[in-house]
Amino acid sequence: MSDTRTRLIARLMHLAPDLAAQLWAARDVRELPADVRGQMLEVLGHEAAERGMSRDGTPNQLGRELDELADVLLDETR
Repeated sequence: MSDTRTRLIARLMHLAPDLAAQLWAARDVRELPADVRGQMLEVLGHEAAERGMSRDGTPNQLGRELDELADVLLDETR
């Protein structure tokens, strides 16, 4: 299991356990339907908007991690 996939599952376990379970059942993000990856992107985006920004409007550590995870999902949707 890749480190990024593990981190994505861990993050989704707190935010959207149903989506985490779907990723857990798949061997690779690419095996997931595009609409499921899109739902994951929406969840990560919402979390980034809620908690991923510093007071000065720049991404904090959580925001940078969420961006990295979203990039993996975006790469797989193209």
